[in-house]
Amino acid sequence: MFESGAILLHLAERSGQFMPAGRRARNEVMEWLFWQVGNLGPMAGQLSHFVNYAEGEHPYSHRRYADEYNRCLGVLERRLEGREFIVGAYSIVDMACWPWVLISKPLGQGLDEFPNVARWREAVKARPAVQRGVDLGKEWRRSAPPSDEERRILFNQTARAVRGR
Repeated sequence: MFESGAILLHLAERSGQFMPAGRRARNEVMEWLFWQVGNLGPMAGQLSHFVNYAEGEHPYSHRRYADEYNRCLGVLERRLEGREFIVGAYSIVDMACWPWVLISKPLGQGLDEFPNVARWREAVKARPAVQRGVDLGKEWRRSAPPSDEERRILFNQTARAVRGR
């Protein structure tokens, strides 16, 4: 199984956790999960590419994705008004969205103009299981930085490059 949204949905259904049982609430989770995989994740991911990996200057691309990321944070800001989590109780939607908000500062986007998002970011980060995951990520990055070959495989996966192997 691949794709983060599909994996989260599968795990929620299999475990009976982090997904409400009622039809209307379940539909709301699906809407916001699809919003994340079609908006927040791709826009933040593209911005991250131009901030972290693209060689040379790309002002149009950088500005475009910075603006789209900002727009997505605005959508999330409005959604979190009066809510602790995105769809009420902590769910797979929070799990899917949070990593892309966690990295807002390195992407050049502070959260001062998004107080609901900033509050939510900290509430999710304070969860013990999230803390354990963050700590594992830190440990992994310290112990095993990717080799040049791993970086090539991770970041040069064009159709031509993959077929040529």
